[in-house]
Amino acid sequence: MDERDLWKTFQQSGRVEDYLRYRGVSLSQAANTVQGERTAYGDGSKTAFDDRRPRDSGV
Repeated sequence: MDERDLWKTFQQSGRVEDYLRYRGVSLSQAANTVQGERTAYGDGSKTAFDDRRPRDSGV
């Protein structure tokens, strides 16, 4: 498939997998990246609490 076909497929489906194919990311590569992030956080899922700034940030 060429780039236009991949984009049309994504537009019709709206699926993340189709967008990643359009961008040239292999799905196995994306899965490995996500798995690496999970192990970095102790095999648990990351929550909004994990992204909070410290209270004494001075802002």
